[in-house]
Amino acid sequence: MFDFARFQATPFFDLLPQDCVARLRTEGHRRTLSDGQYVHSRGDDNPGISVIEDGAAQAGIYSADGSFVLTSYIGPGHTFGDFTVFTNLPRTHDISAVGPTTILDVPASRFKALCDQDPRYMQALLQTTLMRSHLILEMLHAVRSLPLVPRVAKFLLILAPGGPNAPTLRFRQTDLASTLGVSRASMNRALSKLETRSLVDRGYGHVKIRDRQALATWLNAQES
Repeated sequence: MFDFARFQATPFFDLLPQDCVARLRTEGHRRTLSDGQYVHSRGDDNPGISVIEDGAAQAGIYSADGSFVLTSYIGPGHTFGDFTVFTNLPRTHDISAVGPTTILDVPASRFKALCDQDPRYMQALLQTTLMRSHLILEMLHAVRSLPLVPRVAKFLLILAPGGPNAPTLRFRQTDLASTLGVSRASMNRALSKLETRSLVDRGYGHVKIRDRQALATWLNAQES
């Protein structure tokens, strides 16, 4: 059974006590970005961890034909670039701001030093990173096992930012279609069926989930 409340990774900042958050902010560099502005590009070699303080970001990969494969939608308090701190890999995704966004960048050397001084940083990062890895496995399972409309519903629930409000995901339908490996027409039909059931609202450049619980309940009925 899909319990959307369990399929939300707790933000990194929410897992840290306030003194740790304050210390991290003194070690980082703050950037303010406008909607659509690039945060990092695939292949960049600048190891460090980034935390969204306000706003949101989307991560994915541009294919040779220009299509965008969306892999995650990241909200306030969440991190990205974690793996560059502990591996020799460059940035593997294109990340751009969704709406006005403020990001805190902490270079790898400084973050490693903080982890050495206080294990709470590593504990919090491990918890949120493992949860995100679990969500990726759930997305792969949906791709392999679910019909298109329930598959789209599950992706929306997993990608949607947390919080009490009805979440809005700001991406093009073509991006979600590329992510799921289906045509734009097929994605349009799937979202139309969810909209007919009053589960989502479609708009230009965004999809809004009307009620998380209602969408999760419908998805559970389809999977059972």
